Amino acid sequence: MKKPIRVDAEAEEEIAHAIDRYEREGLGAEFWDELKTAMRTLEAPGPECGPVIGLPPELGVRRKLLVRFPYAIVFVEGDTFVRVISVMHGHRRPAYWNRRL
Repeated sequence: MKKPIRVDAEAEEEIAHAIDRYEREGLGAEFWDELKTAMRTLEAPGPECGPVIGLPPELGVRRKLLVRFPYAIVFVEGDTFVRVISVMHGHRRPAYWNRRL
């Protein structure tokens, strides 16, 4: 069953920042397209969405890696919706968003 996706305000800010950054290189639209495609897979997350290393598995925090860009969508699948906690850059302070849990 597909579940609606709810994006936290802080994750929305991260998305806007990443688009702005990539737009300077003419890649903002391509980043956005890849992110939207990855977000759609979260409606019914499969095995390509792995756990976040370093967090207790019982928290249920998972991630979906983007293919072309060094970003991951960090999310938790609830009973009725999927909550996107962060759209994090994989090489910059990767655990900064943990306080949002």
